[in-house]
Amino acid sequence: MEIRPATEKDNAALQVLQVKCPQGTTLVVSTVNTPDFFARVKAYKDYQVYVACENERIVGSAACGIRDAVINGQVMKIGHQFQAFVHPEYRGRRIAGELTQIREQYLRQRGAVLAYSLIMEGNVPSMRHVERQYYRRHRTLVMPGLSVSKEMEYKCFGRIRPIIVADLDAVADLLNKTWSDYELYEPMTGKELAQFINRTPAYDFHNVFVLEENDEIVACLGFWDWSQVTRLVVEKLNVKMQMAGYVSGIAGPLLRMPKAPRIGEVLKQMMLTPIGFQNPRHLTVLLQQVNNLAFQRGVGYIYCICESVHPLLKSLKGFSRIDTTIHLYVKPLREDISLADKPVFINGIDL
Repeated sequence: MEIRPATEKDNAALQVLQVKCPQGTTLVVSTVNTPDFFARVKAYKDYQVYVACENERIVGSAACGIRDAVINGQVMKIGHQFQAFVHPEYRGRRIAGELTQIREQYLRQRGAVLAYSLIMEGNVPSMRHVERQYYRRHRTLVMPGLSVSKEMEYKCFGRIRPIIVADLDAVADLLNKTWSDYELYEPMTGKELAQFINRTPAYDFHNVFVLEENDEIVACLGFWDWSQVTRLVVEKLNVKMQMAGYVSGIAGPLLRMPKAPRIGEVLKQMMLTPIGFQNPRHLTVLLQQVNNLAFQRGVGYIYCICESVHPLLKSLKGFSRIDTTIHLYVKPLREDISLADKPVFINGIDL
């Protein structure tokens, strides 16, 4: 078995393999990065995609991305391990373990001091896999999913507009203040924020809104329309999800219940990043703005991820939502590294 870095020439083969490797447990979906398989990783400053090959046939793949983050008050490099899949016929041959190890090697070479993965509730095989690789569950987070079913009317006493270059420093300062007490947050400058906006596929200055009150930016909210880089098709629902769909179909419009996905449905989703605010009520207005834009685009769900007690959740009042539990697994890549017992920050690009 050969493991090597992927190249652009592997694009089509990786897309074909993705279709054969559905993801999820309660909700099983086929995932295909399209039109460019590598668009998913390009949101990171530094990244690598690996493929596992047998007789030049690609039978597995995994990705990692590197970003800066605060660990115990110091800015260091950390690595996110994600998008791992192995052809069903080749599972049980330790390919996933080899892909994890080679990614860790890459992260160490690039100066990362810690690796982490996000695993959705119920995904027991993935949990067992990372635990065998000596990752430990550090924190359980919540991923609220906002169901987009109609345009929302709202009152805004300020001014909502897309971000412009002149706003970058003020927005970066707002982001830093919002997340200053959180481990794994990446401190921003205006220049670094511009670099993130420019390098992320299907993302530009029109993807970030700001709210101004009395000539001061009091909130900012960006959205990554994931449907432009990844095609998700529902393959299977467990009994719980099927019942939720039945109930929401009958009582949803009356009780404002989130709509449940259907088998064969193409899921269109938005991920929120960046997120900054002085007060949750400021963010609510921007969320309503993004909801309306999502509705116009036919996007059905808006996601973010945070601590279960974060003030961000207060801004979601009035939205129909389904919360999903996400487990954060971490592994120090240096013996002197450990996370403080503080809330953690997860960037929306990690989702």
